[in-house]
Formats: sequence, structure tokens, C-alpha cells
Amino acid sequence: MMVDANIPANKEKESKILTKPLPEILDEMESNIRAAIEAARQAGEAARDAKEAEESAMLSAREATQRADEASIASREAAEAAKKASEELAARFSKETEKAVKEAKRAEEYAMTVSQETTKRVEEAKKKSEETLAEVTMKTETAVKEAKRVEEGAIAASQEALKKAEGVRKASENTLEEALVKAEQAIVRAAEESIPTIVLRKLIASRQFLVFSIIMLVMSVFAAVSLSIGLSYLIR
Repeated sequence: MMVDANIPANKEKESKILTKPLPEILDEMESNIRAAIEAARQAGEAARDAKEAEESAMLSAREATQRADEASIASREAAEAAKKASEELAARFSKETEKAVKEAKRAEEYAMTVSQETTKRVEEAKKKSEETLAEVTMKTETAVKEAKRVEEGAIAASQEALKKAEGVRKASENTLEEALVKAEQAIVRAAEESIPTIVLRKLIASRQFLVFSIIMLVMSVFAAVSLSIGLSYLIR
């Protein structure tokens, strides 16, 4: 009667057995987790490199702007000095006033030309530094977005691995229960051939057999839970 009552339950549990072996599933999960961890590490390194590049570009831009300002100040001071020198020469040497004025005017024009050229170069350097800074900022934002996308992919893969681990734990419980049922059926069949029914019932109802079955079930559940907890810590 016991064998006939367990046949439907046995067939229902056999339909839930995994199509892949458990070691193969665990190996695949471990590979996915390692790949996710490596991707997260590379994403972190890429973000740090991008930040360092941005800081270096900003420092270079500030230095270029400072040098440009210094050059502009120097050119203005040179023009003012030339103009002042021309006025002093005109006042001191009356006979050579005209010549001195002409020379001073040429010097002033030259100084103005140099000043204008310097100012133009300063503006070009400033514009180029601003364009470089904008380009670096855009590349940095792109790198940060890409790193975030990779990180989100790694988190999603880790969560998927955790779900698979939970599935393996449940499948392990189902497999253990099914193994216990099959063992019980095998004992019953063997007993029907060689052991009296009374002895068989005593064996199945014995405390040692019950304790052994409970221990095996607890060990399987504990192993599956430990694996699930370990995967959750790896994801964090």
C-alpha cells in the first residue's frame, strides 16, 4: 500500500529534476560571478582613470590661461614703457625731438603690433584650452556613463547568478526528497524479496532511519543556504 501511494508523488517530483548536472550549473554560476566581479573592477579603474585625466586637463588649462595673462600684461607694460621713453626723449633733447618722436612712434607701433599679436595668440590659446577642456569633459562624461552601464550590467549578472543559486538550492531540496522516496521504495522492493514485512516496517519506522533521513535533508538545505549567502556577499 505504501508503494502504490507514493507512485504519483514520485512521478511529479521526477518532472522537476534539472536538465543539467548540478556540478555543471555550479561551475557556470561561478564563472558568471567571476566575470561580473572583473567587469565591476575594470569599470572602477576606468572611472578613476577618467577622473585623473579630467583633473590633469583642468590643471593644464589653468596653467595655459595664467601664462596667457602674464604675456598680455608683459606686452602692455612694454608698450607703456616705450611710450613713456618717447615722451622723455622728446622733452630732454629738443634738437632731436622730431627724430626721437619718429623712432618712438615706430617703437610704439612695433610694441602695439607685438601686443596685438600676443593678444591674438593668447586668445587662440585660451580658445584652444577651452575646447580641450570641453572635449575632455565630454569624454569623461562618456567614460563615466560607460562605466555606470558596465556596473549595472555586472549587478544584473550577479543578481541573475543569485537567482540561479536559489533555483539550485530548491532543486537540491527536491532532489533530496526524491532520493529519499526512491530509497524508501528500493528498501520496500528489496524487503518484499528477502526481508519479512514486519522487519521492513520496523526498519522504516525506526528512530535511526528517521534521524538519518532528517540529517541528510538538513545538510542539503544548509549547503544550499550557505551557497546563496556566499553569492550575496560577493555581489555586495
